[in-house]
Amino acid sequence: MTPKTQVRDHVLDLMKIDDLFLEACLLMLFEQQTFEERQIKNSVYRNSVGFNRSDAFLLSDYSIWKLNFPDRSINGELKTKLIKKLEKYALQLSSYKEVVAVLDGLKDLKLIFTRIKNEIEVNKLDPTTSLEDYLNYKKKEREVAQREHAKKKREEDRRKKVRLTHDVIKGILIEINLYTLKIKTILEDFEVDLMFPKFSILKGYKEEINILQEFMIDKRMLFYKREDALSEKRHHDITPI
Repeated sequence: MTPKTQVRDHVLDLMKIDDLFLEACLLMLFEQQTFEERQIKNSVYRNSVGFNRSDAFLLSDYSIWKLNFPDRSINGELKTKLIKKLEKYALQLSSYKEVVAVLDGLKDLKLIFTRIKNEIEVNKLDPTTSLEDYLNYKKKEREVAQREHAKKKREEDRRKKVRLTHDVIKGILIEINLYTLKIKTILEDFEVDLMFPKFSILKGYKEEINILQEFMIDKRMLFYKREDALSEKRHHDITPI
């Protein structure tokens, strides 16, 4: 067994029996998150320090609560869950100088708490907030955000998806995507830029049909006017015998 694995095993053992050490390990990992990662409660950079992506939200919430209430302990099922989550970080923690110093009896855990609390600013929580209530609230908040994100993505995918509509009676083929409305008729082809404000928001099939109908009415009127003008020109161009 290498010295590093020995330290890792010592970290694992101590996390299970020493609540203060467990919570200090949590905050030291939180400290390794970049400023951006702490703000969004996620893991963005693959730098092999701090939390991984699957744990970042939950363990960031644990950390924020603990920094708000350093004198309160994490107990019961929430403590068991925290131990299980932090076990995978034991090898990373064993490389931290402060962790090694604590294991060697050269560093006071309370000093680590004080240092991290002074260096990292977090949102202030209501003094009556329990860890369980805070975790449940943040979980529901994320679920709402995820549903909204999924809804927006579905709408965006629907917009990006090309839709073809063929009107056999009028001989019109419509191709609609996020950027353009292409219309093929027996007379000629047209292409409309949908980024133009008039066409910037398309909500469902009915609106597209209305736009198309208005578009075609305008084109027919221009066509008839052109035909009238050509007819009148031909009439004037006829030379009397």
